[in-house]
Amino acid sequence: MKKNILNSLILFTLVTFSACRNEEKTKAKPADTIAHQPDTLNTNKLEMPLPAFPNTAYKVENLIPKDYEIDLEAEGDLNNDGVADKVIVLVKTTDTTALRPTLVLLKKGEAYSVNAISYTAFDPKYREDGFKNYDFEEVSIDSGKLVTTMQATGPNGSLEGAYKYINEEMVLTHITTFNMGAGGQTEQKFDLLKGIYEQTDINTMKEDMPSETTTKKYKIPKAIFKDADPRAIMIEAFRKVGH
Repeated sequence: MKKNILNSLILFTLVTFSACRNEEKTKAKPADTIAHQPDTLNTNKLEMPLPAFPNTAYKVENLIPKDYEIDLEAEGDLNNDGVADKVIVLVKTTDTTALRPTLVLLKKGEAYSVNAISYTAFDPKYREDGFKNYDFEEVSIDSGKLVTTMQATGPNGSLEGAYKYINEEMVLTHITTFNMGAGGQTEQKFDLLKGIYEQTDINTMKEDMPSETTTKKYKIPKAIFKDADPRAIMIEAFRKVGH
């Protein structure tokens, strides 16, 4: 009975709080003239059209639209061509509760090409009540993988997503979450490529804090970087195969 109550509380927590949701030598360069139009997003958060980004630019700052600035960034080789690429997460300076675009910038020659844009890789910086959604956030590039990390001591818990290029397309490959509820903690791991979901429940009501890990097969369609919402995917996985 206690276990059922614990699981219900953890699920309630997951669902409720997921809603709150070098210098180079100077040369004459041609101006960027072609705008990269964002894909249509199924969200009611937006009150105006999403910003348009240039397709390419010789300097990263030339890719940043008005009223935006870089919040997080990372550098490393994403597409295994031996050249350091960049990933930047932008925040809207006039509305820090707005969705944050995450841009994958592939280095081609001397220019950066906007290869992919996601508005769901990271949650908004701040909630409507003025508090940050997460205490710690990081974007990194590790061994050709793009890794997004968000950690909170509150109900939002921790969320990490890993993406990589497969057949020239950036896809979500792994998700890990950690949440604390009344009397327990839950860690979820989801290998999207293998279709394996793992859940570990820790009972903090007992002194020795016993844990139970279950592994189940769970397969979903390919999760593309520009569309995939890691938190929503894990909530759905919990509903379908969690316990």
